[in-house]
Amino acid sequence: MRYSYFGTSAWRSKASRDKAILFDPDRLAERFRMFQQIALASLRDQEDKDFVLGILTSEDLPKEHLKLLREAAGDVLGDRARVYPRPPATAGEVFREIQQELVAGHGHDHVAQIVLDDDDALSVDFMTELRREAELAIPRVPPHRPYCFLSFSRGVSLVSEKGGGYGYYTRDVPYTNLGLTLLARPDSPRNVYLVSHSKLAIHHPSRVVNDMRFYYLRSIHGSNDSRGIFKPEKPLKSFQMRLLRERFPLLADLDPLRQEAALAAE
Repeated sequence: MRYSYFGTSAWRSKASRDKAILFDPDRLAERFRMFQQIALASLRDQEDKDFVLGILTSEDLPKEHLKLLREAAGDVLGDRARVYPRPPATAGEVFREIQQELVAGHGHDHVAQIVLDDDDALSVDFMTELRREAELAIPRVPPHRPYCFLSFSRGVSLVSEKGGGYGYYTRDVPYTNLGLTLLARPDSPRNVYLVSHSKLAIHHPSRVVNDMRFYYLRSIHGSNDSRGIFKPEKPLKSFQMRLLRERFPLLADLDPLRQEAALAAE
């Protein structure tokens, strides 16, 4: 996870080029709220808890905010959460170093690197299903390219509405960055942040998972770091909202009025 990291990546927002914007107190407060209520909450709720979270942030992040970040991640995940303040560099190169540190001495045959933005969420069974898909993919990894990308294409756009609350819209995008996973040997030089996900299928072995279940929430709001595109003509139906609540318990706290209304409709 990148968290207010001042470095080089595919991120092209104004904040990526201006520390004053990146570390603006109001912006940091809002990013921290979304990190806690959306991204971190979804990791807290995972059925399979055999994972670690590596957070890359800037060495110039205000000290009091860095303390908050470490405390929040540690309170939820304990020593499975690691925060790495780093100077400006290419994010993928730094993540490569972080990965080597995280897996050193564990003796794993393969490692799954997963992308999660600090304002997005993964379903409660994401790690469980990823482990199953990885077990299927490993025997089929091509010898000349000993790695594989896994894409969970189906999710939901979680759109902040002007009057408060959220709108929910179906999203199905193969090779989306949401939950994009690289399955490789621990010593592989490849990194999930050093690939163009829009061109991934052209250059890399991969598998797309779509069993019609929602595996991620992509939040869309006024301070998105990427283009906030969604399909307003595809709102979730009532039965989909019921299923969504089961897959994302965090919604009970994030959007309580909408969830109460959905329960009353049942």
